[in-house]
Amino acid sequence: MLRRLFTLALVGGLLFAAVGGGWLVAGGPMRGTAEAPLTVDAGTAAEHGFGEPSVERVQFQERLRVAGVEKGFDLSAYVMTTTHEGTGAAVVTVSLPGWTIGGVSLNPLTYAPLKQAVTRVLPYLPTETPEVTWAGETTVELAGEDVTAGEYEVEGDAPRLVVARETMGGDTVFAVGVYSAERSGSRDAVDALFAALDHG
Repeated sequence: MLRRLFTLALVGGLLFAAVGGGWLVAGGPMRGTAEAPLTVDAGTAAEHGFGEPSVERVQFQERLRVAGVEKGFDLSAYVMTTTHEGTGAAVVTVSLPGWTIGGVSLNPLTYAPLKQAVTRVLPYLPTETPEVTWAGETTVELAGEDVTAGEYEVEGDAPRLVVARETMGGDTVFAVGVYSAERSGSRDAVDALFAALDHG
C-alpha cells in the first residue's frame, strides 16, 4: 500500500507538471520505461536491519487534453519498499523514465526544485496528520553519490521524512526515507540504506 501511494503521487505529479509547464506537445503518445529499479539485495538490506525489499514494476496509461491538444502517456516505473522493524524506519524508492533525448531529460520532475517536486508526494503519505513543514536541505549519500535531499517535519508524533532525488542511468529516481525522531537509530538506518542502494 505504501509503495502504491508513493507511485500514484509521483506519477500524478509528473503528468500535472507536464501540463502546467507547457511540456505537452503534439504528436504520438509519450512512452517511457524506467531502465532499472533503485534497490538493494536482500543480504545487504539485512545487514542494515531491513527486511527483504519488495520491487514492483507498475504500468500507467493516461490521456490528457489541454488547450485542444490530447496527449497520451504510457509509463512503466519501478517501486521498491523495505522496512526496519527495530526502529520503525522505512525506505521507498521510485524509478521513473527520464525520456532522455540527446542526453537531456524531458521528465519535468528532473528539473523542478526539490521542494516543489516532493511536495507533490507528501499529501499522499500514510501519516495521521497532513501538516508537513519543509525543514530545509541536507546532503545524503545515495547509491554511492552525495546528493541534496529535502528534510520534512510532520506535526505531532508522525514520522519525519528525508527525500533525495537523482538522475541515474537515464532514470529520474526518488528515495524517500520515513523515520521517527524519537526512536534511536531510526534516521541512521535510513541513511545507511540510502547509501547501499544501487540502480541497476
